[in-house]
Amino acid sequence: MCVPDSPAPSASELPPLVSRLKVSLVLENCGSVARDHLAAERTFLAYVRTSLVVASTGVALVQLFTISANTMMSNGASFLPTTQRIQAWARPLGATMVCFGLVVLAIGTLRYFSIQSALTKGMFPVARLTAASITFVLATVIIIVFAIILSARS
Repeated sequence: MCVPDSPAPSASELPPLVSRLKVSLVLENCGSVARDHLAAERTFLAYVRTSLVVASTGVALVQLFTISANTMMSNGASFLPTTQRIQAWARPLGATMVCFGLVVLAIGTLRYFSIQSALTKGMFPVARLTAASITFVLATVIIIVFAIILSARS
């Protein structure tokens, strides 16, 4: 029978690598313990995927604006001021996105360990502010990119 306050398995019951390194937290699978911890891992992996997408978007933005500028320059010299305006935004915006991707990865890592710690105490921290902040920053970047693209076309 599963008792929530039962002690963790002894070192002899753990896999050899886990018992040697003592880096793993082993909990008894009572009720939804395993499900909660696996959900926390899936959420961490979602943060990792999001950070990779954001960083890749930064690289793609630099490439997009560079290709756009090269295309405009090959069409004629009359687009030179627009080309310079696009190039002025390309690298800073791309670097910002790559840095924000690293920030999202750091937030996800910190959140994973705080959730793991809280779950062992029977608690769960809510992340409304974190999700709202990431959404706000990404929406702002999208608006800036569209503004740059629209200003280059006029």
